[in-house]
Order: sequence, then C-alpha cells, then structure tokens
Amino acid sequence: MKKYLSVLIALVILAVSALSVPTAGFARGDNAPMYNVTSKVYADSYMLINLDDSNYPVIAAKNEKKKKYPASLTKIATAMVALNNVKNLKAKTKVSKNAVEMLANTGAQVAGLKAGEELTIEQLLYLTLVYSACDSCEVLAEYVAGSTQKYVEMMNKWAKSVGCTNTHFVNADGLHDNNHYTTASDLAKMTLAAMENETFVKISTTTTYEYDGQNFMHTNFMLDEGHVSYYYKYASGIKTGSTEEAGYCVITKAAKDGYNYLAIVLDSPIKTFDGIDTKCSFIDAATLFDWAFDSLKYSTVIRMNDLVDEIPVKNGKDADTVQLVAKKDVTTLVPASLDPSAVMIKPVDPPEELKAPISQGEKICKAQVIYADKVIANVDLVAATTVELSTFLGLVTAIKGFFSNKIVIALFALAVVFGVLYIAVFINRLRKDKRRIAEKRRRQRELDDQINEQYYGRGDDYLPPPKRRK
Repeated sequence: MKKYLSVLIALVILAVSALSVPTAGFARGDNAPMYNVTSKVYADSYMLINLDDSNYPVIAAKNEKKKKYPASLTKIATAMVALNNVKNLKAKTKVSKNAVEMLANTGAQVAGLKAGEELTIEQLLYLTLVYSACDSCEVLAEYVAGSTQKYVEMMNKWAKSVGCTNTHFVNADGLHDNNHYTTASDLAKMTLAAMENETFVKISTTTTYEYDGQNFMHTNFMLDEGHVSYYYKYASGIKTGSTEEAGYCVITKAAKDGYNYLAIVLDSPIKTFDGIDTKCSFIDAATLFDWAFDSLKYSTVIRMNDLVDEIPVKNGKDADTVQLVAKKDVTTLVPASLDPSAVMIKPVDPPEELKAPISQGEKICKAQVIYADKVIANVDLVAATTVELSTFLGLVTAIKGFFSNKIVIALFALAVVFGVLYIAVFINRLRKDKRRIAEKRRRQRELDDQINEQYYGRGDDYLPPPKRRK
C-alpha cells in the first residue's frame, strides 16, 4: 500500500511541477586588476598579466581601456595575419616597387629591401618582428592580400576574432594615423592569441637576425646586454613601438623563479636620468616585473571543503539547511606579506533558499576571494552533503505552489465566473419553465371548463344520468 501511495504522490508532484516555469540567473564578472603597483611607473597606460594562470588574470593595470596609438606594436597583428594565411613560410615573393616607394620620406624604419629582391615569407616575418621593418610589412601585405588595403581589412577582422572591441587599423606598419588606434586591453588579447602560435613565439623572441650579410638586432633593448640602462636578464621578446604621438611602447614577457608575466606598456615618455635621455617604456616594464617578482607569491587562499556559507533548504528530509563549501583548493598570487585573516570569501548571488533534493558536490553558486577590496580569485561553492526530498512536504509544497500559480488562479477565477453565470442562467431558465408550465396548466383548465360547460352544462334542459337497474 505504501509503495502505491509513494508512486501516486510522486506522480502528483511531477504533474504539479510541470505547470511551474523555472527561472535562471547568470552572473558575469570583469577581469579587473588584482593589485596596485607601489613602484613608480611613467607610462600613461599599462597592464601586467600572469602567464602561469590559463585565465590570464590582470595583476595590475592603469588606463587599460584608454584609446592609444600602437605605433609598431601593430606588427603583432601584421605577423599573425600572415602566419594564419600562409601555409608554406618558405614560399618566396618579390619586393614590388610600390612597397619600397610608399615608405619614402616617411621616416619609417626599413630593412633596405630593394624592388625585385626575392625573400621568403619567413624572412619577411623575422624582419617585421625582430627589426620592426616597415618595408617587409608592405611586401607581406601585397603577397597575402594583393594590396595593403585588403590586408588591413584582414588585420581588423583578426583583431575582432580574438576579442578586441576598441581597435582599428588603417595600415600594416604602424605609422601614425589619427584613425589607427587600440588599447592596452586589446593589445593584451592580441598578444596572448599570438603567443599560442609557436612560430610567432620563436620569431618574436629572437634577439638577432641575419639577412643579406647584415645583423638586425631586436628593437627591444631589454634583451641586449649592450644596452646597460635597459637590459633585463629575465625578459624575452616580443615587440616595441614608438612615434611622437604614441610615445614609447613595449610588449614583453619575463620569467624568474617559476613566475611568468607579460607587460604591456604604452605611451611612456623620455626622462633624463644622470644626464642621459632614457626611454621609459623599458624602465617601466622592468619596474613592473621587479615589483611582481619581489612583492607577490603563490599561496593557497582557500582549501577544498572549507565552509563558506549555509543556505536554508525547502522540503528537506531531516535537514533544514545545507552547508556550502569550496569545490577545490584555490592557489593564486598574493602579497608576500599576506595576512590570512585579511582574506574574505564572499558568495556571489547565493540563493535565498534551496529546494530538495540536493546532491553532495552539486554546484550552488560562486564565491569571490577578496583581499584589500580586490577580487583576487573565484571559486565554485558546492553542497557539502546530500539532502533528500521529504515526500510529504514536497507534495504539500507542490499543491500550494499549484494553487498559488497565477495561471491556475486566473483559470480558477474564470471557472468561478463561468460557474456563477451558468447557475444564473440555469435558475432563470427554471423560472421561465415554471411560468410556462403554470401558464399551460391555467390555459388547460380554462379549456377544460369550456368543454364541460358546453357538453355538460347544468341549464333547464339538464337531465341526470339514468339510474342503473338492479
């Protein structure tokens, strides 16, 4: 008997639940900078990104969404469009007269390519990324797209494909144009996408490239021990850029003691230190790296199954609440002098109430790990235990939910209205039928009286019926 009752109750719950409409909420967070740099940085815009985390969290930033001129940082996109569209990098192409002449009197840095000269696409890429040669960019554009204009369209399309939202290129070499712009945030997206390409990494981290008997040094002076003021032994790659309007810019990475960072530095000035004019882009990048290497370390800020919150449970069997715990250990970069008591774990949009059944390990919501008012990590919160459904409470709740449903209430109200109208019509019809029947009987009596009077009237000629003989 109990078995049949349980099945019946379950069917009722399912039927009632089918009439309810579930709702879902979604939370979305921004990858905001985790910390503030305490050292002096001269650049108007910069970003420092952690390369050891596949989510590439932003460690520090300033004006990362501000529109800036990229100068020769443009060549990251130039190289990637070629790498994505040329299968054989050993393929050769000739330098056109147009590719040489269009850069005349522009002040652009060139490798001195001559019209009619033949190079491989690989050679052009090395000259583009290592020496930042503008003439090699024009040759690449003509080879891949037929014209610089079409090639630039491909560059803009690629930038959008990697998530850039505030970037617009008008040339392939980075020469200044008021309508040629980007942001540190967009450049970070382009660079991270480019670093997934092994050929790009190989070429962009090459310090010296020889072509036609000439050695071309990488324009990132942080890689060259000969530039004493700029050399940074932990740095490698990737690209530099400078124009009067763009200031001095550099994108480079550094690795030390197992820590890896990417720095994007835009619009740095020239400063005079000890009587020497110094390009602050390289100084700023080194400052960002040193600050991170010296100030930050990896630490576990929350451990798996650490209790974070407790949520009421509806219709739970032998349980009114469920505890929310961290799904996994969370290890992230924190200040070397971190005080663990200063770390806060804040659930994000936790539900006011949960409905049984709930399975152990079921994801309930997320939580933010906060230090010094900055979100430094995120973690999923899951149910610590299983909470079974109370069949009786579930049935009661389902019934209550059914009758509190707006659609059900509306249908019930309509049913009541129709019922009242039907009863009113039925009563009115009964009254009419009653009057009709009464009138019919009255008329029948009158007719009967007329007939009786006509045939059996009691006038002077009335004769009583004859008596029956005995």
